[in-house]
Amino acid sequence: MIKIQDKKLYELIKKAVEEVLKENLAKLKIALIPYADDKEIEEITQIFRSPNKYKKQIFQRKKL
Repeated sequence: MIKIQDKKLYELIKKAVEEVLKENLAKLKIALIPYADDKEIEEITQIFRSPNKYKKQIFQRKKL
């Protein structure tokens, strides 16, 4: 029989739950991205042109 401290068991379970939630949240974010048809992609390309135009641009993530 393996003995494990309550605190250690709690930390292991907490870490496992956090990992599962992060994975599911990432899947949900991807699923919520709206579909863009060919016409919309063309309009976006006309407005913003090629991604190469923005290679020197520095982008920052918005903190939640």
